[in-house]
Amino acid sequence: MEKKSSILTDYKLHLTVLVASILAELIGTKRIVMGDITIALSPLIWSMLIVFAIYMMKPLKLVTEKNAPLSNIMMGIGLSLLMGKLGVTSGSSLEQIKDAGLALVLQNFGNLGTILLALPLALMLGMRRESVGMGHALSREANVGLIQDTYGGESAEFRGVMAVYIVGTLFGPIVMSVLASVSIATGIVSPLAASMGVGAGSASMMTAGLASLIEAYPELESQMTAFAGLSNLISSVVAIPLGVFFGLPLTEFLYGKLSKVFKRRSA
Repeated sequence: MEKKSSILTDYKLHLTVLVASILAELIGTKRIVMGDITIALSPLIWSMLIVFAIYMMKPLKLVTEKNAPLSNIMMGIGLSLLMGKLGVTSGSSLEQIKDAGLALVLQNFGNLGTILLALPLALMLGMRRESVGMGHALSREANVGLIQDTYGGESAEFRGVMAVYIVGTLFGPIVMSVLASVSIATGIVSPLAASMGVGAGSASMMTAGLASLIEAYPELESQMTAFAGLSNLISSVVAIPLGVFFGLPLTEFLYGKLSKVFKRRSA
């Protein structure tokens, strides 16, 4: 009851969110054109940058670390509305989803690619056991819980996964928006395949990436929204078994081999 009361009376937080949302909508979607590639930056990106700028204005103290717990609750409410919208939209694309079938599940194995890219890079930068938590997956909520359960909340692995989780929360939507725009502009993947790709288990990343795709292909909005929403749901569901049976064993195996190469053995 105290949390509910605190949320209702935290006027600074509500005012900050309202102002940031209005400014972001006024800015609208902006396109950065680089040759044949067009990168679309949606209002979600601007709202994040505006709130971050307000947070950095320390004398104002409009947004501080104390607002984080309440913000998480508000985010949960907002995401529930988003999931409801995605569920309704998916109904009109059931045939396309049925045709995709196995592809929606198998494309999640692409998340294992983070191990091959991120683990060697983390070791090159001097990370030790933290690199296991950092590189085993995309490091969203399910992965944080898996690492905490496997290694403990005081472990180096948990520090690693939390570092990526925080950075991903702040900059993930921006990166996903850019990647989605570049992938379809260069013709690497089709719009529907890209919409499956943005559903990687993070609602904020999916929303940002999907906004860029819809900006480029408005006529495919309903299909792309359905594919992204379902892919995001599947990614969240399979994150634990994928991490337990594939992600962590592969990361530990490669860490044992690569740590010798980089002379970064764990204690």
